[in-house]
Amino acid sequence: MKRATGLAALSAGLAMLLTLPASCFAAAEDAIGTWKDTESGATTQIYSCGGGICVKIVTPSKGREVDNNNPDPKLKGRSMAGVTIMTGAVKDGADRWKGQLYNSEDGKTYGGWVIVTNKDEVKLEGCVLGILCKTRVWRRAQ
Repeated sequence: MKRATGLAALSAGLAMLLTLPASCFAAAEDAIGTWKDTESGATTQIYSCGGGICVKIVTPSKGREVDNNNPDPKLKGRSMAGVTIMTGAVKDGADRWKGQLYNSEDGKTYGGWVIVTNKDEVKLEGCVLGILCKTRVWRRAQ
């Protein structure tokens, strides 16, 4: 009798898991891929690196093709295509990764997050002092 009860509970639990939306199971694999910024049109790639994820520019947005604000004279003026803008991103919740985010608009690095909304949308969020934040929505490139 106890065995049947245990199996019934297990079956009920599995049935509940199957009814949850897929977004409840966002994982690193959902972030991996090529993304298009809905605001700027830039294309980025999120890839596995060092046990977490990194983000690099594939195609920069119009008007931001060159890294003119980089404080490092050796890097100033480089093409933004191929530049890694997020490094060391480690799991920081069920569907988010925290790492260092380079902002070519001002040449500074901030704490930032990649947040998986669903398998076809992620958000990139960067914050100054943890309170002034800017979020960009990226959709999976087809």
